[in-house]
Amino acid sequence: MNSTTREDPSTEAVIEVTDSPQTSYGGTSAPKFALGNLASQASNTALSKGYAPPQTETTTIVNTVAFSYSSDITQLGDPFSVTIPDPRGRYKDKFRRGQTIKLGLRNPNVEGGALTTKALGLITNRVRTCNASGSKIELTCADLGWHLLNCDAPYWYNLQEPTWNQLLSDPNWIHPSWGIRGVRESNETNRLLKQRLNVGRAAIQIELQSVLGSFLFIQAEPGDKIADHLATFARRANLLLNVSCDGYIQLWRPNYARDPLFSIELHDIADPNRNKNNVLDVTISDSVDDIYTEVNCLWDAITPDLLANTTDQNFYKDVGSFFNPYALPFYRRFSWADGDIYDNKDAAQQALWRYQKGVFDSWQAVYTVKGHWQKPAGAQRAYWWESDQMCSVNDTVNGLSGNFYIASVRCDRDDRGDRTIVTLRKPCLQANFGEYKQPTIDTGGIVDFRGVTETTAQHTKVTERAK
Repeated sequence: MNSTTREDPSTEAVIEVTDSPQTSYGGTSAPKFALGNLASQASNTALSKGYAPPQTETTTIVNTVAFSYSSDITQLGDPFSVTIPDPRGRYKDKFRRGQTIKLGLRNPNVEGGALTTKALGLITNRVRTCNASGSKIELTCADLGWHLLNCDAPYWYNLQEPTWNQLLSDPNWIHPSWGIRGVRESNETNRLLKQRLNVGRAAIQIELQSVLGSFLFIQAEPGDKIADHLATFARRANLLLNVSCDGYIQLWRPNYARDPLFSIELHDIADPNRNKNNVLDVTISDSVDDIYTEVNCLWDAITPDLLANTTDQNFYKDVGSFFNPYALPFYRRFSWADGDIYDNKDAAQQALWRYQKGVFDSWQAVYTVKGHWQKPAGAQRAYWWESDQMCSVNDTVNGLSGNFYIASVRCDRDDRGDRTIVTLRKPCLQANFGEYKQPTIDTGGIVDFRGVTETTAQHTKVTERAK
């Protein structure tokens, strides 16, 4: 780096590179609590398959690197990058693609000076350059969620049978070589893990076909990504999905009711509060792209095709809507069909959710602050800047005041010093409108076409049960 004078001299950055995530957790000899639920068994499996070398060398670098890492609640497989000076070729054979890399920060003001893991993942790309200014290695990395995004689900896997626990413990879905340690549980997720996967209305449609003589089940298809299935199942339970910086799958919901952990202050040079300023620069954007005055969620009733009313092709369709004519100075409609909705109440709630998602996506305030940590006024301790937290804003320059949600942070160290880019959004997003109902499958209640029915333009009525 050309200059270190603007780095936070009290913050120490530690880069550790190993041949496997298991080594980062202490190897196969580490206690179970250190490895985690899945990794304690997976480490031995990975060894037996040759994925985790029994003897591995750990390369550790302290405070000689530039880095940039991000934490984004809407992103799985958060990217981060590391630049390592190598003027004498000491690392020319080090830091290979696919190796495990861990970025930690240490500051005496945060957590008592303990080393805090900020990113754990793998090296996805390695570029080594040599020129008149010297040699360096640039590493592009991603957290362990990268595996879920970039590995196909096991084709033809039956998704109607397993619980969440069974799915996440199956090496066909969470492979031992990835180093994912398990699921971070709470009272909320613990209940979910014991339930069968909510496969939505497809379960009823499959059951209907089974009654008619076809034997089918819901399965993963070739080309499906693991993340696609897991995120869909999580969304049906109104949960977001990501992988934590210490290697755990997390299923969670944003909590906007918390007290703000961080604060932003920005005032004009003539303002008496100017000494509270902690902002280097700010960009506030407000887009029309995702804002609508009318949002419609359309859905289809679950009925056998043979009962369809031939005089009205939309007889078994309906809609739930949300209207806000004041959202824009002109009328704008958005309509979409949700294949998992099958009643008007849920459809109306889903329309409201989609409107709020548009509000979340269309507005953001991006503040750049010095350093990677903050000690709130009057607090006994400091905190690393992180996403999924609340932040109070008192920005009299731009007329912005209130509590906002930290949707993402990006922590950079380069020749300009230590900076954190904080992206704030309005606190209005959830994974979904609520929990999708687990469809009730009652084959005895399905209309048998052999029965006697009476059909009019308005309804179909069974007048006699099939013999």
